[in-house]
Amino acid sequence: MSRLNPTDLPAHMAVLGLVIEQPNQTVSHIAQALDERFQRARFVQSTAHGTLPQMARGRSVRVRCTYRAPGDERSMDRYAPTERGLKIFHAWMFQPPGGVPAIREALYGRIELARLAHLPRLISIAREEERIATDLYAAASERVRKHEIRRRRSGAARTTPGDYERKIRETLLYVDPLHWSSRAELFVVIAERLEEIAEEAGVQFVVSEEAGMDLEASDG
Repeated sequence: MSRLNPTDLPAHMAVLGLVIEQPNQTVSHIAQALDERFQRARFVQSTAHGTLPQMARGRSVRVRCTYRAPGDERSMDRYAPTERGLKIFHAWMFQPPGGVPAIREALYGRIELARLAHLPRLISIAREEERIATDLYAAASERVRKHEIRRRRSGAARTTPGDYERKIRETLLYVDPLHWSSRAELFVVIAERLEEIAEEAGVQFVVSEEAGMDLEASDG
């Protein structure tokens, strides 16, 4: 079993944090908040439904069920954090970084295990990853642009603690373009290096016009 990556966001911590923030809400409500607030993490839809009951039992009870819905409507159950849950969450929330973060990029593993015959498909994957990251960079930049327009239009309106907390969360809007532009550049470097190797080795590949930057193996 692999160790927890210290740079990863564990699903159970995201769920626990939402329960602490919004105690006695239904499982369905927490599930919706998880999907809306943590879109980048792309947790599966059933995460909250499975995680909350798990955290409510065992030796380390982090939440307790404050309302049990009749019948089989478990999505209408309600949970609140326990004292132990609060301690566990705060310990994670303010844990200083330590150790070397694990890098488990799928393409890195494929490159490590690649043979010469795999080069055309690896180039194709790298170029497709580049295209996806470039598209996401454009979308993220547009979100920042629209956010800045709204921010300027709102002017110096009176702010509450809730407004400042929203601004804290909005910091991630400014991070997204940098993340995706860096990722696109990373795959450009990988693709170009693999292409150089393919040319040196006489391994043929062609640019697929239909897929834009996508590269496919050619018969030869």
